[in-house]
Amino acid sequence: MSFTLRTFASAALLLSMAGLCAGTVLAAEQTEPSEASAVRARPLVLGVVETAEPSFDDNTVRPVLKAMQSAAPGTQIDVVRLSSATFEVAVAQLKPDLVISPAADFLRIVDSIGAHPIGTRKTKYAKHPSKSAGAAVIALASRTDIQKLTDLRGKHIAATLPTSVDGMLAVRMELAQRGFDNRRFFRSVRYLGYSMPNVIESVLSGHFDAGVVPVCTLERIEAEDLIERGALRVISPKSDDDTVCAHTSELYPDLVAATFSWTDPELTRLTTSALLASKSADAEFNWYGTSDFHRIRALEETLQIGPWAYLQEMTPEALWRRWRFVLFAVLAGLSLLLLNEWRLRRLVAKRTGELKRSMEERDRLAQRERAVRDRLSSLERMGAISQLCAMIAHELKQPVGAVINYVAVVKLKLGLQTVPGLPGETALNTSERPVDPLLLRALAGAEGEAHRIAAIVDRVRSYARRQHADPVPVDIVREAQNALRSLKAELRPFVVIRPPFSLSADDASKRRLIMRGDPLEIELLLLNVMKNAAEAVQGLPDGAVLVKFRRETLPSPSAENPSPSPAAPSAEAVIVEVEDNGPRLSDEAFERLTRVSQSVKDEGLGLGLGIVRSLVEENGGRIAITRREDLSGRGLRVTLCFDLDAEGLKAQTAPHADPADKSAAQGSPRSHEPAAKTAK
Repeated sequence: MSFTLRTFASAALLLSMAGLCAGTVLAAEQTEPSEASAVRARPLVLGVVETAEPSFDDNTVRPVLKAMQSAAPGTQIDVVRLSSATFEVAVAQLKPDLVISPAADFLRIVDSIGAHPIGTRKTKYAKHPSKSAGAAVIALASRTDIQKLTDLRGKHIAATLPTSVDGMLAVRMELAQRGFDNRRFFRSVRYLGYSMPNVIESVLSGHFDAGVVPVCTLERIEAEDLIERGALRVISPKSDDDTVCAHTSELYPDLVAATFSWTDPELTRLTTSALLASKSADAEFNWYGTSDFHRIRALEETLQIGPWAYLQEMTPEALWRRWRFVLFAVLAGLSLLLLNEWRLRRLVAKRTGELKRSMEERDRLAQRERAVRDRLSSLERMGAISQLCAMIAHELKQPVGAVINYVAVVKLKLGLQTVPGLPGETALNTSERPVDPLLLRALAGAEGEAHRIAAIVDRVRSYARRQHADPVPVDIVREAQNALRSLKAELRPFVVIRPPFSLSADDASKRRLIMRGDPLEIELLLLNVMKNAAEAVQGLPDGAVLVKFRRETLPSPSAENPSPSPAAPSAEAVIVEVEDNGPRLSDEAFERLTRVSQSVKDEGLGLGLGIVRSLVEENGGRIAITRREDLSGRGLRVTLCFDLDAEGLKAQTAPHADPADKSAAQGSPRSHEPAAKTAK
């Protein structure tokens, strides 16, 4: 069988050489001149695309040469062999008068150069010139594993040319129409060039799983007994009647004879007439004037070749091959940019954090500076008050002393004798004249108040000089009653405060609530707190002020609860709460109120809270200002906390009156204007 194939190949080569010689002979033959044409001055050029078809020159080239000789008798005709790969460039350079090429190659020069078809070759086995060429995939008949085209996935294939329709393009088109990737369907494809018998021999020898040959090639070889009949078979043959030969792919137009714009029009006309008139029933091939190339166009578009070859450059694989290095460079650049961006963000975040901490520190320093400035302002005001108190005390000392002396002179003239240790209380009338009891009470009251004023003046003078007396037991409920009486007298004598005050103590506190401190300072701070509460509710129809006292055992501080109460805790504490239902303060006003030396009143000096806070701290107490937690949200609560004096409480054995001073709390109705504002 190998000897037969080698014989077939040798015969085909000899026939090709004979065809070339014949072409030369035809060009040299002398033909009698005709009326239609004359001998040309220059030789005519016939371009022929190389093919592996046996007897190609005898069956195809010679009839075309005869047609050209008849059109231009006596003219030399040169036959030029062209490669399919460089066909387009060669035509543009050589400018042949006529070419013979496959339909696919012809369409390439139609698009680029402008060729015109004059005839399409049809094999005698086909019924139409548009369906004359195709591919047949052959395999050994003994290969039971290969029954259809899909069984060749991943197999080794042999073919003639990658650019010819009957070589491999038609098979690729068939695979694409079936939905397969025509470029990766086979494991490998080996192209053996123009030696078509090598494809058949490679399949017969088992070197390849299958081969691709032009349609009708297997039938011709078997008819010439070059191989054993039935040794090879066509895979997935079509069931149409376009040709008598078995074929795997669709059928397409075969070879095309074409002229160009530079070709002599008369030569084109005469050559076309002669070529079409040479048709013979016994010939292997005949030429026809019409053909349909849309199948070739569809093949080129699907396979992305010819005019659509640029689409291959748009595939991911092509883009990757072409632009991978650029992509790597871009990715590297982007990585550097991202790294730089990350570094800049870290630096910005670091600098921002430092700036934020610096601004927070600046704000803390500014807040501390404001607090120090407010404290200094408060101290300056307190210093001014101390100087003013010292001056007032100095000025009052002499008049008060004079009042006491005047009372003593009056008592001496009336013959009244007082008991030592009870100033102002007359115990004996030594005169013979009766004394009006009212006058006695008036003298006793005047003397007592004068001594009280003298004591106050002495205390104010010592306070102004920062000479604090040692703390003594103080009944805070009694001092609250004294403060309420002073407030009543300050606002308007003999007029009840409106809204009414309410002083109350719980059952546990009806015992004495004794603390250690300065009675004058305690009375003063309670007076300020009660006075501010009274002013807050002035003019309100439902306004009320409640002063509550209680004794409370506070828990000890811990890590979880370091400040369990408004003030620092002690084992036993005296709690004083002054509540009012005045208008609700805004957040800003409440923050100002809780700040030292700040007043929420337009005419306020900002001294009231500072005085109260300093007096509370000097007497060992704590103060807290909060909003009332009722539904209305009105009013404030001032909470004072002092340590309970247990020893002083034991020493005070005298019974204590009820803390609620009904007469001072309610009194007669008031018909005058609201009381004057307290000192701030």
